[in-house]
Amino acid sequence: MVHHYQQGSHFQLCCLGLSTSLFVLFSCVYKMKIAVVGGTGDLGEGLIKRLCLNHQVVVGSRIKEKAQNIASELSAKVREETGIEPNVSGEANPEAVKGSDVAVLAVPSEYALQTVISLSSEFPAGCVLVSPVVPMVKTEDGFLYSPPDGHHSMAEAIAEQVNVPVVAAFHTLPAKKLADLKLQPEFDVPLVGDSEEAVRRVSNLIESIPRLRPLYVGSLRTAQLVESLTPLILNVSAKNKLRNLSLKFV
Repeated sequence: MVHHYQQGSHFQLCCLGLSTSLFVLFSCVYKMKIAVVGGTGDLGEGLIKRLCLNHQVVVGSRIKEKAQNIASELSAKVREETGIEPNVSGEANPEAVKGSDVAVLAVPSEYALQTVISLSSEFPAGCVLVSPVVPMVKTEDGFLYSPPDGHHSMAEAIAEQVNVPVVAAFHTLPAKKLADLKLQPEFDVPLVGDSEEAVRRVSNLIESIPRLRPLYVGSLRTAQLVESLTPLILNVSAKNKLRNLSLKFV
């Protein structure tokens, strides 16, 4: 069952001067079960460390033992950095997505479609599949957006393989800043999707990470606009010697 995070709760608690621990206890009332498929990568690590403060998180990997080791390591880091006991476990990918409210596909683009195809029958009814996957290539001119053959975007290609709604989000978050819990980055998170309920659920998930703001862009047909922001950011970063850039619309 999904328990929606209430927008503004973090702000209200901060105004009351309540501790981080109390905020977590309060917001757990609204927690979801989140599967992070490919949670052993950089983006997966950052998302797990942030999301486990408010939700039940299951790390997914092709190998169960690897997922369990990563879950144990990240739990220890979160405990050390925040003093909070996180709710993180590890499972093989098929088991990780079972019973999930949201499944995040945090795998490299070259493995995205085959991973989704292998799990297509495992996603439970009512689950929302989130794709932060960016298909791109590195050339002499920098990074270029390169969607799968015959598709305008990776998110649309993924949506053809599953029977659950797909929302594209989290493409523009810098993994290092996300994983450093001493930082509270204030970024905007563009997202797209066809299902109003699915977009609302992912927006609630984004809002459960303090100072992140979800911004709806449009239907899944507009996913290429959001996915192509990542090579843009990487090129700006490389050409101007800037690190860990993201987006903030002002």
